[in-house]
Amino acid sequence: MRTLYRHLYRELLGVSLVTTFVLTFFLLLANVFRDVFALLLNREISFFVIAKLVVLLIPFVLTFTLPWGLLLGVLLVFGRMSREQELTVMKASGIGLAPIIAPVIVLALFASTLSFWINASLAPKSRQMFKENFAEILRSDPLSLFTAGRVINEFDGFRLYVGEREGAQFRDVHIWQIDEQSRPLRSIRAARAEIVPDLANDRILLNLYDARQDERNAATPEDLHRLSSGIKAAQLPLEISLTPIFTRLQQHKSTGVMTLSEIGRLVFDPLQILRTPNMTPLLTEFQKRAALSLASFTFVLVGIPLAIQAQRRETSVGLVLSLAIVAAYYLVILIAESLKTRTHLLPELIIWMPNLLFEALGFWLLLRANRR
Repeated sequence: MRTLYRHLYRELLGVSLVTTFVLTFFLLLANVFRDVFALLLNREISFFVIAKLVVLLIPFVLTFTLPWGLLLGVLLVFGRMSREQELTVMKASGIGLAPIIAPVIVLALFASTLSFWINASLAPKSRQMFKENFAEILRSDPLSLFTAGRVINEFDGFRLYVGEREGAQFRDVHIWQIDEQSRPLRSIRAARAEIVPDLANDRILLNLYDARQDERNAATPEDLHRLSSGIKAAQLPLEISLTPIFTRLQQHKSTGVMTLSEIGRLVFDPLQILRTPNMTPLLTEFQKRAALSLASFTFVLVGIPLAIQAQRRETSVGLVLSLAIVAAYYLVILIAESLKTRTHLLPELIIWMPNLLFEALGFWLLLRANRR
């Protein structure tokens, strides 16, 4: 049995580490393009600063890729073993399915423990550090967000596009001022512009030259009959506040960047209960962290019998199966999160449904596989 366990551990660990690394790389790449893309295009930001921000995104990505990578590893390894009749030979030798999968269950429990630490502490702390570092970059260099050739939507109430940039000088500038529903209120096009940071007042000043603007009625911006168009100005000053960005990035008390212990203290604090009319969002977040930590165990439990029945070793088949399981699992999680303001629907309990349903399915499929 020791030889069998060493073989299983070696093969499963090897495949799972590779799949987790690949999944982490691609999901991290997506997060980098979403959160750090503007800084990547800015040559004035050092590589060390960018690398630090990217590293701080890894724990958040691992909350998804660690259980997914283990699931894909299980599907590939047990699919190959089933296809090549290794499991049949073991059963013929008097070894049941339970002893065969025992080391895999132990590995899944270890992965769940690691996931709990990441979800409860490491990921929220890293996310908070990311926000603080990003805010510090903007405070020291607000121009870092202005990259030529892309739409800049980081500023509340504005969308900007810069055709060319040389330092603080811009050419072919397009600016759209929008309302809370993202409806355009004013559009400005300028041949060139100069930006002047005013860090003392948390704002930037744009001096627009050869500008032309169109304004819509603030009450009915969709009514084009009330559009004031063709207003020209040789020089037009425009102020953009940085306060909303800094406030959003430095908001320490958002549940997304709080550790599980911090959320727990709020949940069980009598004064917090009196101050907060609806504790369901906090309870849902608390339960979500705990529930997601069990994803590795849940995925392994349902993945083993599915891999045995599929009898495939192709990566494409394993990837499709893993995608289906992961999509179904996280879909219920997302539904529960969307209901967190509706106390009567008990979203803090719904969030446990994926684990309960998939684990029940996994046990049933394992019993069926063991009887064959």
